[in-house]
Amino acid sequence: MGYRGANRLIELKIAGRYRKLPIWATDLSFEVRPGLNFDHRAWKLWKPVLLLLNSIVKKEKLKIDWVRIHSHFNAKRDIPHAMGWWDPESRAMFLCHFDKETMLHEVGHVMSSGFHGDPWAKATIKLYLKYLKGRELDRAINHFVYYLSGRRVYKKLYGERAPTSNVPPNIWLNRKP
Repeated sequence: MGYRGANRLIELKIAGRYRKLPIWATDLSFEVRPGLNFDHRAWKLWKPVLLLLNSIVKKEKLKIDWVRIHSHFNAKRDIPHAMGWWDPESRAMFLCHFDKETMLHEVGHVMSSGFHGDPWAKATIKLYLKYLKGRELDRAINHFVYYLSGRRVYKKLYGERAPTSNVPPNIWLNRKP
């Protein structure tokens, strides 16, 4: 993936529609499906997240068929859908936020059953501790303890009450390309 032209866009038929993808995105172990009206300038934001997801899929031996990604440059208000979600029936991940935290949160769903219960919380905190460091980890844990199961797992892991969670602002608000 380090070769010249890896960020060059090529047009491919994906899920019945022609889409432009960078060459590096065609080498992933899952299909990437940019959303309608996807702004190609967002690929640089998505690249580190998708490459990390690809490495996790391989290391953890996960089965993800495809990942839908979005771009919402210049958003003035909150986006009218979730930051991410996992559909176990179609083995599809939907990501709106291009941060590692959101992606790992969804991988926690892939590795567990039952929405935001204890199995998800245990899988997710392990992923956070394994793949995040410093500020990214602190921020992820702060959002993780928003969930009751996250608070329970935090208390069991650290032996103290979880800190108060701050709901994160949408990552796209007022973001310029």
